[in-house]
Amino acid sequence: MNTQTNLPTKITVCANQAELGILTYGSAHHYQPTQDTEHVSLTMTQRGMDGYSSGTLHPIFAQNLPEGFNRRFIAEKLARYAKVNDMYLLALQGDQGVGMLSYKSELNLPEADSLSLGEILSYRSNEPLFPQLLEKYYFRTSLAGMQPKVSIPNAITVQTDITVQQRDLIVKSFDSEFPLLTVNEFVCMQAARQCGLEPPKAYLSENLETYVVERFDSSNDGTKLGYEDFTTLMKKSNDPNAKYTGSYETLLKATYIYTGSTAEVEKMYKYIVFNCLIGNGDAHLKNFALQYSADMKNIFVSPPFDITHTLIYESIDNKMALKLAGSKAFPNLSNLIKLAESSQFRIRNPKEIIESFSENILNYLRTSNEVQLFDGLRTSIEHSISNIMTSSPNT
Repeated sequence: MNTQTNLPTKITVCANQAELGILTYGSAHHYQPTQDTEHVSLTMTQRGMDGYSSGTLHPIFAQNLPEGFNRRFIAEKLARYAKVNDMYLLALQGDQGVGMLSYKSELNLPEADSLSLGEILSYRSNEPLFPQLLEKYYFRTSLAGMQPKVSIPNAITVQTDITVQQRDLIVKSFDSEFPLLTVNEFVCMQAARQCGLEPPKAYLSENLETYVVERFDSSNDGTKLGYEDFTTLMKKSNDPNAKYTGSYETLLKATYIYTGSTAEVEKMYKYIVFNCLIGNGDAHLKNFALQYSADMKNIFVSPPFDITHTLIYESIDNKMALKLAGSKAFPNLSNLIKLAESSQFRIRNPKEIIESFSENILNYLRTSNEVQLFDGLRTSIEHSISNIMTSSPNT
């Protein structure tokens, strides 16, 4: 790496190799479009204006910046070169961030060698794999979220005599506070698949130390798709607590405003219902997102991701990340049915959706080998479902 003590003050913002504008940092962050045909964000589409200024980094640029463990790790690694700020992290992100945006600056980063999915899943050694991956890929690990994770580009997922398939992967591990989080997330994602929610492909390593999920921010021809989480779409600040402010009712309304599609709202409703039933108390605004084509004409809800059963961990309270019916307590059946109605849209057969998801999750748990790897996980999820399905409006 061409290490520099000077922090980047100018970054060229691109989408699928085409320049969109220039981001600079002086007394404030300023984004100046250099063309008027494509936009960087669904929230920044005005034409003919003299750019966008913001004291903090604009939400669309901040949404993929590392948080928690990853941010501390990168800051410590680069402490001898510079005091890492948001612009530096954005420059490090380069073209590896989730979504279609990429960033060019004076930083010159080496290309990291990739590896195969099979190597990750079958790894066995006294030395854990994840710290090695973090050491190798931390320059390009600009991923939002508090838990340890690494982005691996162009990993070989299938190799035969006649074909080699490569996909960008995200690899996660866990710490002592959240044991077997890898198993937990794998089980939740498989339960989502059982409910027909079409999550990205996920894998669990043989030694249970790593969880791998395929990235879903490219179309079939390799073109990057736009991606914006709802912290960005609701113009929240880049504050760790901002993603926990709001309600699931507002989330549905925002989905309708941006997509204009009742079908997409129903998809988002199903995601919310699933998160409630599975007992995910960390379904915050950054864990829901919209994706779109470069011309922003095709806007749709992204697949479900980052789903875990949080109620099994004593360090996390038994509340939800956002409010529903004015409370962060997990809802009763009546609350979930009422969530399907608003003045703008009405989702048909909400009770049938809830009952179907409940049955599908329970059926999956009965046949899953992986859920048995985490003692108490099946019972805890079943208890979460029972609390909702047997509750009354006055509970």
